[in-house]
Amino acid sequence: MANAIEFRRSRRRQMRGAALSSRWLVSLLLAGCLSGLYPTPVCAQARPSYVAIEYARLDNPGATIVIRGMNSANEVAGGFQTDRRKASSALIFSANNIADDVSGAQGAGSSVAYAINDQGEVSGAYNTSTAQRPFRSVRKTGFQELSLPAGSNGGAAFAMNEKGEATGYVSGTSGIRPVWWSRRGDVELLQTAGNGTVTQAFDINDRGDIVGVSGREPRLAVMWPRKGGLVRMGTLPGFTHSEAVSINENGAVAGTATGVSESPNRSRAIWWQPDGLTIYDLGTLAGGTDSRARDVNARGEIVGTSNSAAGDRAFVWTATTGMRDLNTLVNVPGLIMTDALSINRRGDIVVMGYDGHTHAHGDPHEHVDHHAARRIFVLRAVQ
Repeated sequence: MANAIEFRRSRRRQMRGAALSSRWLVSLLLAGCLSGLYPTPVCAQARPSYVAIEYARLDNPGATIVIRGMNSANEVAGGFQTDRRKASSALIFSANNIADDVSGAQGAGSSVAYAINDQGEVSGAYNTSTAQRPFRSVRKTGFQELSLPAGSNGGAAFAMNEKGEATGYVSGTSGIRPVWWSRRGDVELLQTAGNGTVTQAFDINDRGDIVGVSGREPRLAVMWPRKGGLVRMGTLPGFTHSEAVSINENGAVAGTATGVSESPNRSRAIWWQPDGLTIYDLGTLAGGTDSRARDVNARGEIVGTSNSAAGDRAFVWTATTGMRDLNTLVNVPGLIMTDALSINRRGDIVVMGYDGHTHAHGDPHEHVDHHAARRIFVLRAVQ
């Protein structure tokens, strides 16, 4: 397997393939303050500089890859089938193409890491012979299966805050229900819209506000302020469904509104003010019809993916600049960034992309080979 990742388990042995360390100094031209969104406006640097660091070049054709949360140390949670002969592993990616396996013996079958906090605590899910189970993992204490309430035999832990509290869902004879776990692993059910309603929790902030989705027809974004009662958040006019995927420390929420299954206007990146009721359409990139928000940080910066006249592209959105294509702001030779998956407190962004074919006029926005190796970069802010 031609996979240039150093894969570490227990003794952190090195996989075959040279580790690549690639850095490009780039500039992101964002200016102004985020005013009117929070009690105290947050100002960005007029011309912040970024270093683009390659985290992984994943060249196992057909293998599923999951890249999710990133902490302030720029450690990235995810999962990947590093060896074609084995199942996928819960991994923590870091610079220089290093990947730590955090699944432990219990999660060796198939596992994925969905979140990592600044203490290095990880949450995710792993497969057993009967069901998918939620877990947390800490480097010093190891792998821990999270508790399940009565009537459940499986689930997943999608997010974890700085207090070590996790949130996600459980499933079983009682249906798919939203839950949160304490740092000790104790489980608590969250309120649902009624018996039989499919409800999942996707993110939790440090004060205990939780967001997710509930229902099928329609499937709508919901919030549990401070782990309390369920609040329905609605969707954009003209759209049918919505989901809330990320909440920051101020209570601002990022997510996606979805409409009919026909193109165009199947999805739109959206943002809710901290009241959970006022909703904004973030739009699309030029020439696009659809977009999805993946994450929002404490400064109100939102990242995600949008289609455009050039194809699917990673974006960053701020209140002062609107939505901008990261490919026009960050020059990584040969790379076409198609999705921005997470943004941390400092504004560092984790992106996924492919090697693209550049035309004679130098435009790298054509002919993405979706069978090519997937490349993971972190765009690190230089203070």
